[in-house]
Amino acid sequence: MTVDEAIKKSGTKNILAKGSTKKAQGLIENNEEVIYALNTNVLVVDTNKTLMKDTKGMFSLTNGLNGVVVVTNKRVIFCSSILGNSKIKQILIQDITSMDENINGLTKMGQFRIQGITETFVINIYKSKILDDLRNAIYKCQEMQKEVHNETNTIINSYQSSNADEILKFKKLLDEGIITQDEFERKKQELLK
Repeated sequence: MTVDEAIKKSGTKNILAKGSTKKAQGLIENNEEVIYALNTNVLVVDTNKTLMKDTKGMFSLTNGLNGVVVVTNKRVIFCSSILGNSKIKQILIQDITSMDENINGLTKMGQFRIQGITETFVINIYKSKILDDLRNAIYKCQEMQKEVHNETNTIINSYQSSNADEILKFKKLLDEGIITQDEFERKKQELLK
């Protein structure tokens, strides 16, 4: 799915964000899958800075920019490209340290905050369905990364087991006098590489 298709699917398409959408699409790598995208206002702050809340308990979006938020299987990207001025920030899925929200129960509008190691995105939510879809897209990507991590560990463990089994076979050959100590050591070093 392209960034533009994902934005249409989320129901947040804005003709004024055409430049941001195009720029965001250019950031998507060949091995990266777009899971969700929306057009909205976003405040990007350094994670080490304190966000100030206004009198209604909302995070201040006065310095926020209109742009595109894209969730891929690898990262959350914010891209704003207005009149040739671009701002591009990202948080890798594995670097998300927390997510929270400040939503008005009556209007279902507010903000959704994604905190990474170095960046924090405060995303303006102006439709109730957007929050659930955005949160679920990120959860889906986190689960996908866990599965990949588990599969990698299984392969590594399997490889290590098979090497250990091979070393035991060569040790048995050494003990039976079929191979020399030098041959055993050489084969063991090959397998441990």
